[in-house]
Amino acid sequence: MAGFALLLAAWVGSNAPGFGPDEPANFIKEVGAGTGQWTGVPGRLAHPAFGNQPGATERINWINRNSRVFRLPAGLDPGAAHLPCDLFRNQRSTRCLNRPPTHPPATRALSYVGTYEPYVYAVPGAAMARTHTVLGALYTGRAVTAGLVAVLLAVAVAAAWDTRTGPVSITGVLLAASPMVLFLGSVLGTNGIEIAGALALFTLVLRMGRVGPAPAWTWPAAGLVGALVALSRPTGPAWVLLAPMLGWVLADHRREDHDPKRGGVGRPIGSRWGWRVAWLVPAAMGVAATLVWERAVQPHPRMHRAVAVEGLRQLDVDAQAWLRQWVGVFGWASLPMPEFAYRLWWAAVIVLVGLAFALGSARARLGLVAVLVGAAALAIGLDVLVLRQTRFPVYGRYLLPLAVLVPLTAGELVARRADRLPAGVRRAVQITVPLVVTTVHLVALWADGRRYAVGVDGPRWYLDHAQWTPSGGWTLWAALAGAGGACLLGAVLTGLRTGPDRRQQSQPGPG
Repeated sequence: MAGFALLLAAWVGSNAPGFGPDEPANFIKEVGAGTGQWTGVPGRLAHPAFGNQPGATERINWINRNSRVFRLPAGLDPGAAHLPCDLFRNQRSTRCLNRPPTHPPATRALSYVGTYEPYVYAVPGAAMARTHTVLGALYTGRAVTAGLVAVLLAVAVAAAWDTRTGPVSITGVLLAASPMVLFLGSVLGTNGIEIAGALALFTLVLRMGRVGPAPAWTWPAAGLVGALVALSRPTGPAWVLLAPMLGWVLADHRREDHDPKRGGVGRPIGSRWGWRVAWLVPAAMGVAATLVWERAVQPHPRMHRAVAVEGLRQLDVDAQAWLRQWVGVFGWASLPMPEFAYRLWWAAVIVLVGLAFALGSARARLGLVAVLVGAAALAIGLDVLVLRQTRFPVYGRYLLPLAVLVPLTAGELVARRADRLPAGVRRAVQITVPLVVTTVHLVALWADGRRYAVGVDGPRWYLDHAQWTPSGGWTLWAALAGAGGACLLGAVLTGLRTGPDRRQQSQPGPG
């Protein structure tokens, strides 16, 4: 948990301001929502430019339908701060940010995400509105967002952890929380909260499907996390409705029907489930609030069969881009990592999925196949029938809540049957997965920082040659990143020293 929190802090401070996806538009939306301007005033782009490609007119129309104008307090105009500058020019550093700070007067500004649900936007926005400079507001909003994401990842780790299995029980969470998840969780916007929330929610329902009763805290956690996910983005309710289906498909049916402490007589199902269902009310309310907003405010694209057909034809190209974006393509989906980082990550995921198939029962294997096929089908459906209908590219971050299902479900099935793993294989998994995860996270932060300090063609060791430096200096954020990686590895080494808790596995049987 500390490792994720420190890595998130490194992302917050080291990523150049304005270089999160759509960060200036999210800045305006968050300040607007945080000051009570939930709907804003309809507006249009002053100088739209989307080229002459097919669909450019439709893209302009769609973005204008989503645009709203918000009042910004004095000093909080991201346009006056020229954020971001030299966007998509990865060969250049961001030394264009080295300009004297300004204090613009109160103004009105347009956000092309103005019609999105304001509920979660308002949380960092309320803190941002109490600052007095653009950079102060931006880093405050990033810190609040990262704090929420850190809590969600902590919930996921706590839910997945099993003292009998040790660190093997969290391998799925480690591979689900990719550098892209942490990057999106450290910039302005609700995409990172949606993804981390879905990751935590899915982990909770998988935990509830294990043999034996789930900890009492997992039920209120599921209700509150579900509400946050539902309120975060238009697709949030889909993940909340998907969660119980995931839990049902992958539930471990080796459960005992009796309670030994009660003489073999179990409690009635109603008495066990009544109070648990009550905790699902917040999630249901969150789903209802988002659906009401979607109907009343959010525009929706019309379905065009030709666009859907073209989307199916482009699916292989899009899928290759998503596989990289799910691990980490930073900036405005324009800054990749070195190729070996993607190969390491997906190799670890594939090995985990293979172990799940090898260890799982026939029913578990069938459930895993159902999850993988269902997630792929849902991703394709959202792509060609909904997202692509706006004529904009379908970025991997929109479908990342589905992608996290792959390592999460595989990791859960391995954790449930970890006692069947040979000792050597178990130790290899316990060491290799965290090593891969830590390595790729640090490579991601280094590649991201290099682009802003010296450009992607600049020196690989850029700390002594930086043309742009974040507040606090590169050394501070590099130290936080290193400390985060050390925490991830330290937890694993501690597990190797103490070993798993086998008390329940070593109890003598009858006779």
